[in-house]
Amino acid sequence: MNKKLQQQIMEMREIEQDLRVRLAKPGKELPNYLIYAIDICHNYRLRQIINKFGYPTRKLIGKNGMKAFWLLVQHQDYDISLQEDCLTYCDFDSQEKAFLTDRVLINKGKKQIYGTQFNFPIEDIKNVDKRRRQMNLESLKEYLRKCKR
Repeated sequence: MNKKLQQQIMEMREIEQDLRVRLAKPGKELPNYLIYAIDICHNYRLRQIINKFGYPTRKLIGKNGMKAFWLLVQHQDYDISLQEDCLTYCDFDSQEKAFLTDRVLINKGKKQIYGTQFNFPIEDIKNVDKRRRQMNLESLKEYLRKCKR
């Protein structure tokens, strides 16, 4: 496992999460454009990582590194090709794949299939819980209940 690479990815995640949390607070002190600047910088670095090491795997950066890498990719909404390639080549867990799949579909103007993204339509909603179970996700009703807390 590449501990140095894992640490870099974890630090990138911490930076972006800290900024997103600060921006979500009432009376935010930071301008919104900062998150876009961070995402652009992270996009550049994510592509550098892929070019140098290939698409990350648990073997390369560990389970926590993969969770951090997934979150960074999840927020690369203006680079759908990166998101799609990572869906194909990274060994994200099934839940992460479900979230990223829905994100890609929405970014392409399509309906999501797992119901992981709020306020967007779901394809074949009557079978969504069956698809969610296949990806180790709780029912849509339970998910929405938890999110409203």
